[in-house]
Amino acid sequence: MKLKLTAALLGAVVLFSAGGCNFMELSLEDALRPPKTMGDEAEIEQLISDSAKGGYTLKYPKNGNYRSAIIMRDLDGDQSDEAIAFFHGKDETAKIHMLVMNETAGKWQIAGDYVTETTDVDCVDFSNITDSPELEILVGYTTYTPNVNFLSCYTYTSGTTSTIQAGQSYSAFYCGSLDNSGRDGVMTLNLFNADTEAKATLLEYDKDKRTLFAKASVSMDPNVVKYKHVTFGELEDNARGIVVDGAYASDELVTQVIYFNNDLAVLRNPLYREKYKNPTLRTVSVYSEDVDSDRIVDIPTVEKLPSAGADISGTVADKVTRNTFSPAGETLNRKNDYAINFDYGFLVRIPATWQSGTYTVTVENTSMKFFVWQDKKIGKELFEIRSFDAAAWDQGKDNDGYTVIYRDNRYAYAFRNETVANSPFYLTDNEIKTAFSVLNPS
Repeated sequence: MKLKLTAALLGAVVLFSAGGCNFMELSLEDALRPPKTMGDEAEIEQLISDSAKGGYTLKYPKNGNYRSAIIMRDLDGDQSDEAIAFFHGKDETAKIHMLVMNETAGKWQIAGDYVTETTDVDCVDFSNITDSPELEILVGYTTYTPNVNFLSCYTYTSGTTSTIQAGQSYSAFYCGSLDNSGRDGVMTLNLFNADTEAKATLLEYDKDKRTLFAKASVSMDPNVVKYKHVTFGELEDNARGIVVDGAYASDELVTQVIYFNNDLAVLRNPLYREKYKNPTLRTVSVYSEDVDSDRIVDIPTVEKLPSAGADISGTVADKVTRNTFSPAGETLNRKNDYAINFDYGFLVRIPATWQSGTYTVTVENTSMKFFVWQDKKIGKELFEIRSFDAAAWDQGKDNDGYTVIYRDNRYAYAFRNETVANSPFYLTDNEIKTAFSVLNPS
């Protein structure tokens, strides 16, 4: 009867994103996990100690999936993890070592030691950006300028590590494919500052020069001060893109969709146009995500339901519309509308037969009520969803006329149906039940 939707629809937790400085690939426990066994850990720590020569301090990446100072990852696909450690020596506060280690014949050894003049590691990720089967190591290091980091890239092959020239500055980077080649690109995003314009740059690998080069760039919204949620994903028209939810200084959210136009060989960001309002601008914390598991990223737009001039008890709800993006027409195409009760963590999918402007929804305390909206005034009540304290529901307190949809340890969610047959708003009890969703408590 109920549809469990992820918390990203509410914006309570952001756990879905693109590869790079992202949130999805590992849980927090995985991101901080130590080396495989106590024996391995002791050998790895001894290698770090021997390399540091006089004491060391481990450095933990500040962002991304991989927050441990010692990261275990199978780089070459041999079913055995390599280890990557970040530290600075006792007298090297402005230098960071990246130590790559592998296990051969039961013994751990150093496969690369790279020293970078910096004080912190911003982000670490692993991606297949070359034509080889091995994963590359992408490391972002901080600078003294806020929101400006620089990208380094390394490849591990046959027990040795080497550098791939990168040298790109960024505010955030993400790894993923914008085509079906099976090879990843790297997308760097730059927030606006005095020295850098707001832009997205697609980096790809040049095999002959062994370097990451800027294949294409596109301007981004300079008013965005923070990236909140980013994902590589499927769009309409069998296209792929990177969908960026960002925040203004006012905490308003806005979405930008960046994709590579193969016909024109350019990177496009059509939802951002200077001096024009982005249709995704919103104050409600909802993010872009594939909420219905159809493999296409859904992009939210938000608008207030009608209330002007009406005497309405409670707060008029926001209508959240989930849209797909079509690169062919560079348009947002509506899929579903929802009304959300943020305080009690549930939402209701608006019936597809209801026409925009003919209904409104109010939220008051535990109740969400749906009404006809006609001639700029509120009309007949259609149905109500109410959240009851679970214990009070079990005791039968004030719940006459309500039918339970879903109950957990805290709340019993119930409805009262006032729709009338032959009305354009008529809903069966089962249609109301299936339109209702609670959000995962996580």
